[in-house]
Amino acid sequence: MRRLASACLPFLALLLIAGPATARPNVVVLMTDDQTLASLSSMPQTNALLAAPGTLFEQTTSTFPLCCPSRATALTGQYSHNHQVVHNVGDFGGHRRLSHANTLPVWLQGAGYRTMHVGRYLNGYEYSDGVPPGWDEWHGAPHSDAFNYYNWRVNENGSLVEYPVEEHPDEYLTDYHGRRASELIDQASPGEQPFYLQVWFVAPHSARPRDADDPRTVATPSPAPRHRDMFAAQAMPRPPSFDEASVIDKPQVISDQPLMDPETIAGIEENWRQELESLQAVDDAVAQIVSTLERTGELANTLIVYTSDNGFMHGEHRAKSGKVWLYEESSRVPLIMRGPGVPAGVRDPRPVANIDIAPTIVDAADAQPQRVLDGRSLFGLMADPGVWWGRDILLENGRGANRVPGYKAIRTGRFVYAHHLTTGEYELYDLARDPFQLDNLDGVGAYAAVQRDLSRRLRLLRHCAGRGCQKSPGLRLGVRSAGRQIPPGGCARGRELRVRLAGRDRERVTRATAFVGTRRIARVAGRPISQRIPRPRIRAGRRYVLRVKAELRDGRIFTLDRGLRACR
Repeated sequence: MRRLASACLPFLALLLIAGPATARPNVVVLMTDDQTLASLSSMPQTNALLAAPGTLFEQTTSTFPLCCPSRATALTGQYSHNHQVVHNVGDFGGHRRLSHANTLPVWLQGAGYRTMHVGRYLNGYEYSDGVPPGWDEWHGAPHSDAFNYYNWRVNENGSLVEYPVEEHPDEYLTDYHGRRASELIDQASPGEQPFYLQVWFVAPHSARPRDADDPRTVATPSPAPRHRDMFAAQAMPRPPSFDEASVIDKPQVISDQPLMDPETIAGIEENWRQELESLQAVDDAVAQIVSTLERTGELANTLIVYTSDNGFMHGEHRAKSGKVWLYEESSRVPLIMRGPGVPAGVRDPRPVANIDIAPTIVDAADAQPQRVLDGRSLFGLMADPGVWWGRDILLENGRGANRVPGYKAIRTGRFVYAHHLTTGEYELYDLARDPFQLDNLDGVGAYAAVQRDLSRRLRLLRHCAGRGCQKSPGLRLGVRSAGRQIPPGGCARGRELRVRLAGRDRERVTRATAFVGTRRIARVAGRPISQRIPRPRIRAGRRYVLRVKAELRDGRIFTLDRGLRACR
């Protein structure tokens, strides 16, 4: 259980947390609608042009997996209980619920950015609402005119234009998005003023027209003619959760669902294929936008963010379609970043969320947000692959949107725990042992301590704001040498170090690993987390970083750092 290492260590400088490039970058945000994380594998150009030279965050959560609340989070960096958009429609949701005068484009415009929007906007936005504050170029589709892949209308800086236009008579909606985005980049480049471009696609969301091969049971998108039936011969994956055999341990809204009939299953499969086909035009638009950035000389100084507002269900847990659900297929979304300050070729396993996208952009642009941000800039994570925040992530559906009963849930790197507000039901899933969320562990004795911990923290998180949403575990790192406590940056005199974790969460730590730089010097399992370590051979007077990576029983991982040096 205890392994010690005292090999000679090379010189290791203090870890510097790098930010984005000195020159403020352009920012391009590409957001799809209803795209699952799994579907990203069907987009070869996006993977080659964004993921390969950038970072793919493998555990990204949409904190309210529904269109309007999620998109409001993209504009604010806040959980829905703080920006107060908790539905697509009605008194508690939609475009008019959000305070548009205090959003990301307004902050960026104040920081000197040229701001441009292309595509759909928030649910309920119409031409009569005008151009929202903060936009220098506005090419936003009124909601009632956005969801048709072959006929749509756009508010172009105050003028309502019907598409396709005479110059492009057979244009497909997603192709228009790519073309217009490229034209705006051309207009903004070259120039001393950095630009922010936001492209919000409709694909792969279901939309008109209805095609001849559309199923009766599930609404579908309409792929571009060149991509139609591209995936017709491909079988949809059917994980163990598909048409789940036993849902007796699920909430009543799930357990009341019957097993699906063959027609419904066939409809789900056809929708899945058409979604992948509709994403091929997005893939082409990504390539066009990247090509335009490269041609104009802007690519090297442009932060590109690719994501989706939420995932989508395809028969898992007997949910034939839709979103809002706390299950992984609905709440996990793609997130890729490429550009200044972003490591290339990285698949990052650390948990992040859509609340972090706006803070990351604000950080890159050196802008001043006028809201209290619930998320954090991801540049700190990207600059240091060994750091873990140990933060909880909130999932919420406070008022029961889209016929999914209201819930609040907490997600760590390993567990999802949910409280269903209207029925008083609970769900707990161990994603490490049960990635398909088949076995609800609510009330299972072996997980009682974990459930108590998560329940307590969920009560705090459900109303959090700002730093209260970013809390890390209550742990402190103590380091002693020659019987004396070493203060931060202090020197070690003895022949060994005594490393100890303290704080209110110390009893929840199950394993800890100590590093100097990237070299592991000790690993401890079991409590107490305290270890004598033969002092690494560090050169007198030089500074080093001792890092302890603590793993808690609820799946959170948290790193604590202590600067130290050898006494002369």
